[in-house]
Amino acid sequence: MRVALKGLIAAVAALLLAVALAACGGGGDSSSTTTETTAQGQAAVESSAGGPAQGKAKSGSGEAKSGSSESGAKSGSSGDSGNFVPKHHHDSGGGSAQFRVKGGDNSIQEFGAEADTSEFDAAATALHNFLDARAAGDWAAACTYISKGVTESLEKLAAQAKQGEEMGCGVVLEKLTNPAAKQLMRNEAAKASVASLRFEGESAFIIYTGVSGTVLAIPMASEGGTWKVASLAGTPLQ
Repeated sequence: MRVALKGLIAAVAALLLAVALAACGGGGDSSSTTTETTAQGQAAVESSAGGPAQGKAKSGSGEAKSGSSESGAKSGSSGDSGNFVPKHHHDSGGGSAQFRVKGGDNSIQEFGAEADTSEFDAAATALHNFLDARAAGDWAAACTYISKGVTESLEKLAAQAKQGEEMGCGVVLEKLTNPAAKQLMRNEAAKASVASLRFEGESAFIIYTGVSGTVLAIPMASEGGTWKVASLAGTPLQ
């Protein structure tokens, strides 16, 4: 049930992205349709980190440390990759227990185990760097914090929508993002505060608060010892 829930969150985000991409590649004058469709899917795009946790699990808390974006952004990426400078963020921590609801759906709050501080910091840093790079319009840098599975899905959807024309992850992200949402992205990047990392093997959920204190959950994936954002969407927890 918990694994299915994680897949459902990612699937919803992918569906919204597919709808937006279909509008982009429909032919003819689709600019107004694209803007409208992307705006409808923006809730997903706008709401969107080291290896499998080991040792005794404990509630993560503290501050996300500044990291550097990884190299290897694909050709066809857009933005100013290489100029992105990660910021320092303070996170509330405290673990997932504070968000449990008596008699409610606590599948994410109780997923796996609470990560230790080092894993918490690594995952939180990845999420913050993704949000900051996106807010700065550095799409190529943002892609370095996205999981391989999500990146490949974006590129496949783009290829289908553009009838075989290859587009890198950064280009797809830029096309999916409504320019009118820039201020919202900046606000979310500034307000995001990670409270918990629940992990099981190489899969995890970050629980964090966003704009106006909304509590969100976003799936994460460990790839080669590095946490990656496994969805472009943070989903409201309740």
